[in-house]
Amino acid sequence: MKKASLYILCLYNIYLYLDDIFALLKIDIVPPTLDSLMYFDAAMVLFGGLLLGYLLRRQGDRKLGWAMTGLNLILTPLFIWRALP
Repeated sequence: MKKASLYILCLYNIYLYLDDIFALLKIDIVPPTLDSLMYFDAAMVLFGGLLLGYLLRRQGDRKLGWAMTGLNLILTPLFIWRALP
């Protein structure tokens, strides 16, 4: 159950990056989103991936754990920097 929850949260974290990744690659697709999840989305992007990466590495899935950590340490500041006026 813990592993399934981790993988679902991992997929959700990757989903949150889709808008910015599509914009970076100049692909005109807008994934659907719910306004009610705005604060959870922000927390997930800023801290969730780091926590997910740590938990995945502890459970033995080192590659995905490092990928989640890398996504949040590299892509989050990059996309925040691009969004600044």
